[in-house]
Amino acid sequence: MPFGYGPAAKAIALARRLREDWRLVFVGRGSALELVSRTSGLFDEILPGSATDPACAERIARAWGVLSVMDRDAGVAARRCGRPLFVVDSLAWMRPRAPEALADARVYWAQRFGGLAAEGFEPRPSVVGPILAPTAGARRPRDGGLVVHLGGSAAPRGREALYAAYARFVVKAVIGAGLGARFPRISVLGGGAAIASLDGVLPPGLAQIGSAAPEEARALMERAGAVLTAPGLTTSLECFLDGTPTWFLPPQNYSQWCILRHMRGAGVADDALHWEDLRDVPKLAERMAPEIRDPIVCAEIEALVASARAGAALRSRLRGVGEGAGERVSRQSAYVASLGPPALETIASTLRRLALAPHSDLAAAAASH
Repeated sequence: MPFGYGPAAKAIALARRLREDWRLVFVGRGSALELVSRTSGLFDEILPGSATDPACAERIARAWGVLSVMDRDAGVAARRCGRPLFVVDSLAWMRPRAPEALADARVYWAQRFGGLAAEGFEPRPSVVGPILAPTAGARRPRDGGLVVHLGGSAAPRGREALYAAYARFVVKAVIGAGLGARFPRISVLGGGAAIASLDGVLPPGLAQIGSAAPEEARALMERAGAVLTAPGLTTSLECFLDGTPTWFLPPQNYSQWCILRHMRGAGVADDALHWEDLRDVPKLAERMAPEIRDPIVCAEIEALVASARAGAALRSRLRGVGEGAGERVSRQSAYVASLGPPALETIASTLRRLALAPHSDLAAAAASH
C-alpha cells in the first residue's frame, strides 16, 4: 500500500526472509517506494509506479506470484495477468471483509489485533501473529535517549499539509513539556515531507531529525531509553517486542484512531492522549466507510493541531514520558506475546510449499495451508 510506512516495512521484512528462495521485484509508489529506496541489495528490481501501469503489469505477468501488502492495485494486476495472489493484511480487524480487489487471494494472512473476527470474513483468513521481523536477540545497551517517531506521514488525497502541521504540533509539545531537559538526546524520525516541515521549529542542538531505513530506525529505537510514537501498528509492536518503553502520540489518521483506542483498552497506552478525550470531538465507530470517516478525521485533526487547548493537553500528557519504564515494558511485552509469534516464517514456509506444488494443485494446497 503506498500510504504510510507500516505496509512498506512489512514488505521489507518479508523480502529479507523470502530472498533466499525467489528473485524479488518490488512494485510501489508513495511512501512505500520512499522507504524501500533506502534499502540496498534487497530487491532484484524496483519498479516505481502502480502495479496496473503497463510496464509493471508486464513484469507481473512473468512472475510466479504476487504478494500484496494491502495494495489493491497489485490485486487488480494479478487478476488481469492470471497470477496467483497472496495477501498480507495488518488491518483486517478493521474490515468486515477483504477489499474486492484482494478477495480472490489464494492465501489471505490477517494479523491478529483488536476485534478481528475471522468468522464470516471472506476469503477465509489465516490469522497470524505480528507481521514483523523478530527481535535481534541480545538486547542492546540503552543510551537513555528519546526517539520521537512520526511515521511515514503520507496519505491519499493530498494531505501533506495536514501531516506537516501534525509534525510541528508534536515537536512543539515535546519542547513545551520539557523533554529536552529530561533526556540527554532527542531523535525525531519521520517521512521526508514531515521532516522538511520541521525546519526552524527545533531549537539548535536539541534534537537530530531525519528519515531512516527500517533497520536503522529500529536499531535506534531499540537502543533508546524511551520511544514516543504515533500509534501506527508496526512501530508500536516492534517496540513492544524489543522491550523498548513506549509512549504514544495522538492519532494521525483513522486506523491510528482505532489502534490507539484498542491499545488504551488493553492497558498498554492508557496514559496517551486520544483526540476523543477532548470535548466535542466525535467518538468514531470502527469499520466506517472511507468516504464517511476520512473527511471527519481530517477535519478534526486539522482543527486540533491548531488548537491551544489541544496543545496544552498534549504537553500535560507528555510530562510523564520516561516515568515507570520497567513496569510499562512488562505490560507491553506481555501484550505483544499474547498476539502470537512473529509470522514471517509461517508466511515464507507456506509460499515455499505452494511454489513446489503442481500448478493444478495450487488452489487445493492453498486451501489446506
